[in-house]
Amino acid sequence: MTSVSTAAQALAQVKRLQVLQERLGSYQVQITTGKKAPLFKGLGTDVVTSQRSRSNFKILEKYDVNIDSAERRIKIMLSTLTSLKQQASNISGAMSNETQEGEVNFTSISGLAQNTLDFVKNLVNQKDGERYVFAGADTLNQPLNDTGILDTYLQTNIDSWVNGTITTDQLVDSYRDTSQLTDAVAGYSAQLSSGNGRSVFVKADDTAEVDYTVLANDPGIRDVVVAMNMILKISETLDRVSPDANDPGGLVSAPGATQQDKNGNFSQMYNDLIRMIEAGMNRIETLAEGLGNAQVQINQIQETHRLDKSILQENIADVEDADINDVAVKLNALQVQLEASYRVTATVQSLTLANFL
Repeated sequence: MTSVSTAAQALAQVKRLQVLQERLGSYQVQITTGKKAPLFKGLGTDVVTSQRSRSNFKILEKYDVNIDSAERRIKIMLSTLTSLKQQASNISGAMSNETQEGEVNFTSISGLAQNTLDFVKNLVNQKDGERYVFAGADTLNQPLNDTGILDTYLQTNIDSWVNGTITTDQLVDSYRDTSQLTDAVAGYSAQLSSGNGRSVFVKADDTAEVDYTVLANDPGIRDVVVAMNMILKISETLDRVSPDANDPGGLVSAPGATQQDKNGNFSQMYNDLIRMIEAGMNRIETLAEGLGNAQVQINQIQETHRLDKSILQENIADVEDADINDVAVKLNALQVQLEASYRVTATVQSLTLANFL
C-alpha cells in the first residue's frame, strides 16, 4: 500500500500546533497569575508605562513612610505638650488658691512642686523609641539633664535674697534673665545650650519639607521648668509665710525690716512665678497649635499621595493585568481549535492511496 506524501503539510501543521500550544500556555499563565506576562519584556511597548508608574509609586511610598514617622512623633509631642500644660496649670492653680485663702502653706505646695517637677522633666525628655522628640535634630542625646547646677544656682540666689544681699527685683532677674540663668545652667544639652539645636523636617514630597520642631529649651517650656525648680527651692527654704500674722521666731522668711516688707517681697516673687508659669502655658499652647498645623499639612500631602498612588495603580493594572473573562473566552476557543487541529493531523497521517481509489 502506498501512502500519500504529507511531509510538507505535516511540518506546517506541527508549526501551527506549536504556536497554538504557546498561546495556550500564555493564556494559562494569565489565568493563574492574573498578569498579561510573567516578565516586563512580555508587555511590549507598554513596559515603559509600567516601569515608570511603578517607580513613581515607590517614591510616593517612601514619602509616606517619612510622613508616618513624623505623624507618630507629632502625636507624641502634642500629647506631651498637653500633659505639660496640664501639670503647669495644676501648680499654678494651687499657688493661686493659696494666696486667695490669705496664707501660703508650703507643706502642700512643696509636695505638689516635687511631684510635678519630676513629671515635667520626664515629659521634656519624652522619646519615640530611642529618639528624643524635643531634642531637635540631636535626637540621641537627652535634652534636659539634672546636673545639680541649677539647684545650686537657685539656692545661692534665694539665700542671698533671704539674707538681704540682693533685692526681690534682682532675685526675679536671676531666674528670668537667660544671660544669668543660661540654658547650660538650667541643665540643657550642649547642642541646645549652644543655640545650635537644628530643626526637624519631614520630607513629605518632592517640593515639600514640613518643619515640626519643638525644642526642650523653647522659652515656654523653659519657663515652666525653671519656675517649678524655683518653687521647689523656695518651698524648701522658707518655712511659712502668713501675710496676716507675724512670723514665729526663728523661722526663715522673705527679707524685710517689717512684716509688711516681708509680705510684699514674698508676694512679688510668688506672684511673678505664677505669671511665669502662666506665660509658659500660653507659649506651650502656641507650640501645640504650630504642631497641629504641621500635622494638617502633612496629612493633606499624604491624602494627595493616596490619590496619586491610586491613579498609578490603575495605570499599572491597565498595562499589566489580564482581563480574566476575556482570557477565559480565548482559552476556551483555543482549546477547541487545538482539538480540531489534532483531529486534522490524525486524519492526514492516516491517508493512503487507497482512500482515493
